[in-house]
Amino acid sequence: GWDSAPHWAQANARLEAELFGNQVSSGINFEKYADIPVEISGRDVPECNIKTFADAPLGEILSRNIDLAGYKVPTPVQKNALPIVLNGRDLMACAQTGSGKTAGFLFPTLARLCMDFPDGRSDSPSSYGYSRRRTANPLV
Repeated sequence: GWDSAPHWAQANARLEAELFGNQVSSGINFEKYADIPVEISGRDVPECNIKTFADAPLGEILSRNIDLAGYKVPTPVQKNALPIVLNGRDLMACAQTGSGKTAGFLFPTLARLCMDFPDGRSDSPSSYGYSRRRTANPLV
């Protein structure tokens, strides 16, 4: 029923073409940088098994938008950041400009927001299942 399923708008092909249609890929080819050394510290750090963005559990809608935006292969920072942030762990990343730090933080943060509040309801109980308090939810 309506209350048990996430409520997302249907994809709009015209808008997607307008937003993502003329992508020009540029920058460093991170496919060649698989052997960049990465130092990770902490207790029980989640394993990094991500080789492509499709390997990351980011949700169907966010994954589609990442693909439409032209992101194909995660950078070393992103490969390691995704499982850490998706598991609710703190992350501090230090890498050169253009290494993908922003997307490494942003993609899993958006994914967690979509998973936590998929249909606009907050986790605060009330008599009708909705909170009186307004919450901002992501529109991916």
